[in-house]
Amino acid sequence: MKTDRPPEKTPHPTETPDHPPETSGLSRREWMKLAASAAGIALVPKEALGAWGAAVSTSPAHLAPRWPAADHHYPPEWTGHSRRLGDYYVAEGYPAYEPHPRYLGELRGSWREMGKQYGERAGDLIRMVYEGWYRELLPIQGTPEVMAAYLREEEAYYEALVPEALEMMHGIADGAATELAASAFAHQHGHFQKVLMINSYFGLMGKPPASDTPGLVPPEDAVHACSGAVILGPATRDGKTIHVSSEDQHFFPQEYLVTFVASPSDRRAHRYTVTDSAGEIGSEHAQNDRGVTVSGYAGGSVGVLGPTLSKPFSGYRRPGLDWQVGDFYAAAFADDARHAVELLTVGRPEYRARSGRKIVVGKCTFGANWVVSDAGQAYVVESIPADQEGRARYAVRRPGDMNEKNGHYIASTNNVEAKDSYDEDNVHDPAHPMRQHGNAEQHPTHFGLNSSGMRFWTFMGLIARNYGRIDVDMVQRWRTTHFVLDRDGTRHDNLEVDGRRVPIHLAPGAATLCRHTFGPPGVDTLKGINIYVSLSVAQDLTSFRTKGRPCEWVGPWDRLSLREISEVSG
Repeated sequence: MKTDRPPEKTPHPTETPDHPPETSGLSRREWMKLAASAAGIALVPKEALGAWGAAVSTSPAHLAPRWPAADHHYPPEWTGHSRRLGDYYVAEGYPAYEPHPRYLGELRGSWREMGKQYGERAGDLIRMVYEGWYRELLPIQGTPEVMAAYLREEEAYYEALVPEALEMMHGIADGAATELAASAFAHQHGHFQKVLMINSYFGLMGKPPASDTPGLVPPEDAVHACSGAVILGPATRDGKTIHVSSEDQHFFPQEYLVTFVASPSDRRAHRYTVTDSAGEIGSEHAQNDRGVTVSGYAGGSVGVLGPTLSKPFSGYRRPGLDWQVGDFYAAAFADDARHAVELLTVGRPEYRARSGRKIVVGKCTFGANWVVSDAGQAYVVESIPADQEGRARYAVRRPGDMNEKNGHYIASTNNVEAKDSYDEDNVHDPAHPMRQHGNAEQHPTHFGLNSSGMRFWTFMGLIARNYGRIDVDMVQRWRTTHFVLDRDGTRHDNLEVDGRRVPIHLAPGAATLCRHTFGPPGVDTLKGINIYVSLSVAQDLTSFRTKGRPCEWVGPWDRLSLREISEVSG
């Protein structure tokens, strides 16, 4: 992508070697051993794994948070609440979710110092998130050794791309050390690895390699539901830019949330705010003091080459930038939206020099999308780690590329829609559209759309219909909706499933902006999907948020302004 930034930010064909160095610390023989051990544990019955997890868990009394919710001091304007938060699924033996994300106040100092403050103030929640993810990821990865090998590759990748992220994770590990040492899985990984695992969980949801033969990853079963949009000033009532997004997965352990403001002493960095599952550094939505807002999603999942035991994906899949760390990277360092795009696509010059790569490899099991905006601009960055021939790719979509009215808004879900792409040499390739890797019409379930396509076209239709009259209250109401708009703008509230009428937000293969189901038709299991929904206004440097599903939120959304910071008590 061309930008107007200084020339040194633009990669040059002779800047880096043509063949990047290997990043895996394991030989092919070692990887085959790890793959064999992973295959072995995969034969263990699911029930036995569950019993094993229960046997090593600590008692409910030990799991009670050291800071009871009543002792936490939230900003006084946080007066809303989720009327169903107490019904959301929590694993046996773990405490109830706090009514708001735990407010950690303002973190100050170096990246490691801020991380330590984070860990000290949320150690109990970090431990619970670590344990929840470990229980879920171990059966996928097979052994702690397979998981550790993947984390070593990610660490080496981030050391070149954004070492500040690793510094903050080290600080979190230091601050939360007492709690992590008391974990049910305290001895499986070092404390830093535990925190890196939390920040790499989505990549770890992909199975490790088991063959030398390249093959395409099977299409995903559409359980993800993250979605968002940016409405620029000309399309809003007051001329201010609105950026809305959601993190939509499962409540346990992700509903153990924290929020904070980071004020780094690093001269290259900006002050920013983010809401995280405890232990994450970037999560799904973040805003900085330049009005740059970034939200991240799982991305393309069609026609993506899976990892192999031999080249080009020696070891696991090549390491890459997961969506939540990408949000940290852009929010912490981007001066404006174009700069955020630059960081998420080609990275800094020192990254290209250290790694030998010419582009950032975006990876979120299959791919990653980022929506970035500031007061006057908006973009969607789409990326995959490997096309059908093993090459990483990215694309940048702009307002108007999908015939958005007057080119003043843009939407994104877990699909990729760009009509071109850039290859690993950062060469524009109009003959390889990113949209072939999972657009709204591929593998349709209803109305000629897949579930991500339904959310995409619902956003597109709502914005077009209300163009020029859109405000914060309206967008917040959109996020509570339980209907779908198809490409023609026709509204659908119900579906016929097995001969009976089912509300569409509880129907398999469908997805509304406020989505509920993980269960059979018509059944709400209360296990997901909206973990929280965020909305930011660039000109006001203000973010709003629900905890849990917005349709179940009562009262004003929680509000946090980078101009008006309430310090954490004590």
